Amino acid sequence: MMTKLKFYLLSILAVISLTTLTSCETDEDIGYGLAGAFGQTWYGDFGSSDAYGEPLYSEIMFMAGRYDNAGTGWERTYYQYDGAPCYSDTFDWEIVNGVLYLYFTYQGEWRIYDYYVGNRVFKGYRDDFPFELYLDRRW
Repeated sequence: MMTKLKFYLLSILAVISLTTLTSCETDEDIGYGLAGAFGQTWYGDFGSSDAYGEPLYSEIMFMAGRYDNAGTGWERTYYQYDGAPCYSDTFDWEIVNGVLYLYFTYQGEWRIYDYYVGNRVFKGYRDDFPFELYLDRRW
């Protein structure tokens, strides 16, 4: 009887500790990792292409606004084959319930899902395109 009670108590304690100790980042935490205190520029293949389908590298800057889960930014793109500039655009961004929304001036709205913002890497999915951006330029 006592061993069953111990087993149930330990099981309940384990479930409670798993649910309370799980790391759940808030939208503000994620936004701060993305934009930093003074803005951060990420580099890599963000799934952009020109009007003819030529692949582009992106240089994308996130700047926090009044709150860490929203702000402004810009994207500059370069041709992958020679590094020549292609276009640039500005955007507003916000994180709502774990989804990153980018509202571009000319390109419309992008939604970023299943992403990870780490120390030096930002990766995830823009629509169905997997991307990986870095704080250091690698092209």
